[in-house]
Amino acid sequence: MHKRFFGFFLISFLAGVGISWSLEKASVRAWQFHEMDVPYVQGVLKKANDYNINTVVYSHEMIGEISRMYEYTHKGGKPTGFSKRGERLRALARQAQDEGLRVWIWVHELEYDVPARYCEDDAINIDLPGFWDWLQGKYDKFCRDFPEFNGIILTFHETEYKIFNDDQVISELSMPERFAKMINTIDAALARHDKDFVVRSFLYEPRQMEWFAEGIKNVSRRIILQSKCVPHDWQPFYPHNPMIGKFPDRPLIVEFDCSSEFTGRNNIPWTCPQYFEYRWRYDQQQPGVVGYNVRLDHAGYDALYTPNEINVYALYRLVEDPDVTADQIWGEWTVKHYGAAAAPWIEKALKPSFEIVNLSYFILGFWITDHSKLPSYGYAKSHISSRSIAKWKPDEPGYQELERRLNHPDPVLLERILAEKDKALAMADEAMHDLNQARPHLSNEQYDELFRRLNLLRRVAYIWKVYAEAFFGYLTQIAGHEVPGLHNRIERALEAMEHQAQVSKAIGWTDDPPASSEELRLVLEDLRIRISIPPQIHSILEQRFGRYEIDDVALEEENGQTVYALKIEGEEDDYEVKFSRQGELLSVQD
Repeated sequence: MHKRFFGFFLISFLAGVGISWSLEKASVRAWQFHEMDVPYVQGVLKKANDYNINTVVYSHEMIGEISRMYEYTHKGGKPTGFSKRGERLRALARQAQDEGLRVWIWVHELEYDVPARYCEDDAINIDLPGFWDWLQGKYDKFCRDFPEFNGIILTFHETEYKIFNDDQVISELSMPERFAKMINTIDAALARHDKDFVVRSFLYEPRQMEWFAEGIKNVSRRIILQSKCVPHDWQPFYPHNPMIGKFPDRPLIVEFDCSSEFTGRNNIPWTCPQYFEYRWRYDQQQPGVVGYNVRLDHAGYDALYTPNEINVYALYRLVEDPDVTADQIWGEWTVKHYGAAAAPWIEKALKPSFEIVNLSYFILGFWITDHSKLPSYGYAKSHISSRSIAKWKPDEPGYQELERRLNHPDPVLLERILAEKDKALAMADEAMHDLNQARPHLSNEQYDELFRRLNLLRRVAYIWKVYAEAFFGYLTQIAGHEVPGLHNRIERALEAMEHQAQVSKAIGWTDDPPASSEELRLVLEDLRIRISIPPQIHSILEQRFGRYEIDDVALEEENGQTVYALKIEGEEDDYEVKFSRQGELLSVQD
């Protein structure tokens, strides 16, 4: 038996007979792929042995749903054959197994393939006779049709019909019962075919996670759990995920992100062995943890072959040698990739990138950046609360107060925010200096690549600073605070963003995050319209709606004049409101 597979057969055996978990840590070591880039995946599969990886996961744009493995004549119909995607994944599974790797695929439920007979008013009635037999049959068929895959990872969120959402799913079952019923139904099919079954705890809200945890009490002992190292998405200021260690008698895999989905998409350095050490040291001490699954290439932005590969290396080394430190990992990595003479300067140049990105992308620890892109006004404003760190730290009331102030900032808070951005910019300048010190010891190719990435990081620090001045300056202004010269400061910040958009366009950085000319252009258009709104419009809105939020704003032509078309979220309802450019109220519709 291949040594890579041994842990999995042992896992399945122990879980099946209900024996307590006593396996060594990290018996599961997985890499997760997201994009159907066949040559890339084939090349990376050959690197897996270098990092002692024993499992690969095909996910997101590679598959996402079981239905994408098949061809259909119409939505909700029966499959008519295998899709090209399905056959590509079958071939990649075989190639992975040739490298001694186990292969899992990542799927969502419920998805759009639910037959029409279970649909009622744009929702799925899971209590109707035959529904659960249909779902189990779906996975029976999949296992027969695609025996190449060793198992499935199931996720419940970001799918067509969320099992925990009463607007999308009709049932007399409680939320915990729904989770348990779905898991046990799918597991019955997978167990018949001797397939691994991994269930993710990924959800958006604490209450949803409580439902999930309660449901897990009543599921098959075969189930392997998987939880992100943080409670929701990849916010480095979030606490550890409360699901890790919550199920001491069940195996749990910890999910990590090296694709840098929210921290620059691997186009800028976010090199942080110390962060991965902090997370993994905690995780490995929790009961039930049996390994990790690390994302490599979300949206095709790959960690491998970039300076950020050090994060992948860090997880490998932390598992291989429990006593290794982040500082030792830095030393090993930089010497190996840049030589002994350059290594100390490269470490000095790259190590601060973790803090530079965090200080730039986040606001005093709060989330506003849109998947590494400069956020629109609406995205930034809504995510202060919807992704608030306060909900994950309910026992620390300071975060609740800071959330309130970020939504309605005052001049003191504005300066505190800008001081944070100034620090990031100063650190980015210092990193460029340290890179220059290493230049005599680098090849031209090495230096040029590092310069390009660190220079973009410096531009990010600057762009996010002027964005913060415009965005939070505007919020300070509409909160009613009179700050001498603030309007001029906002205008200058927008001019600086316009200049940076031109720089990005001139160098051909038009689409890829961060700081592409396209993302800057879209954000500028929105902010310029908002900032041009006359103060009397805000006064009228406050008098009419009390507390309100402008969700969207546009300039439209109506009856020969240009008008402001606003979508307003009031305290009791949503409205569409139009004003003249002079501030005259023209219409209100709810």
